[in-house]
Amino acid sequence: MSNQRNHEWASWEVDPSTRTNTHAFTKYYPFRDASVANDAVTTILSVDRGVPSVNLVKNPSIEHATISEFTADGSAISQSSAQADDASNSLLVNPANSAAGEGFYWTTPEMSGMSSDRQVYLVARCTVRGASGDDDAEIAIQNSSGTDLIVGDNVDLSTSFQDLTVKYQLPDDGDSATYRVIVRTKTQHNTNFYVDKIHVEERRGDSTIPAYVDGAQGLNYEWTGTANLSVSKRRAGISVIRGFKLVNESSTAADIIYVGLDCDASSTTGIPVLGGQSFETNWPIDFRTKVTVRAAQNTPAAHGVIWGIHQG
Repeated sequence: MSNQRNHEWASWEVDPSTRTNTHAFTKYYPFRDASVANDAVTTILSVDRGVPSVNLVKNPSIEHATISEFTADGSAISQSSAQADDASNSLLVNPANSAAGEGFYWTTPEMSGMSSDRQVYLVARCTVRGASGDDDAEIAIQNSSGTDLIVGDNVDLSTSFQDLTVKYQLPDDGDSATYRVIVRTKTQHNTNFYVDKIHVEERRGDSTIPAYVDGAQGLNYEWTGTANLSVSKRRAGISVIRGFKLVNESSTAADIIYVGLDCDASSTTGIPVLGGQSFETNWPIDFRTKVTVRAAQNTPAAHGVIWGIHQG
């Protein structure tokens, strides 16, 4: 296999360019470990740039009482605190039991197909559970008139939340159009079901259905306006570690914490930080895999911050 022999050592190393050497730090990851283990290595951070993502649904986990962006279709819909897969609420759907296909839909803004020679995809996901373990639900993408363009996943409803996903390549005719993402019964029934973590996204050149996003998920996540009532996005994470600080909170000097950069620290090797002391890089570094710690004895607490950039 390539990259597995000692004479290929140069491929193991990264020589950052002048451009990346002078890139201002744009990402940070604060941490605190209340008891750094001495019998196993702890990974504080694994480098993961992640996939930037934009959720167009403004109230995706139904935490706001305003649910007017969702349109009932053969059912009654309401905000409910009875079940939740995220935070405190979900959308309760009560099918009319008149036909299959009863649920609700969300309408996209206008979208068009190929842009700058890149395909454009409409992707969507949500989670769904039944009020009881009976009957079914599915997700689909329709045109603006309610005609199915593609049907995605379907599940037998259970009393646990399950994923539904669907994706559709927009036509390359240059025309703009709106679309519906619909969650509905697959067969006719009157079993109530709950829908949560609704994510709809337009992706250019990439048909990946990303993980659910909303602005309340922590670092690198944000609402573009009012919380739970606006578009949300996930920014890229750290792909290159450029700075690091750790404070050993123990008052006992022998409670050493060893730090490993792009390697696993052990209870005897790494950068030693004695109890009551701190370690900080005061110049830009370039590590691209992970930061690990392990205590020499006892389980001292530690806190600090990792600085980085999103590409390099």
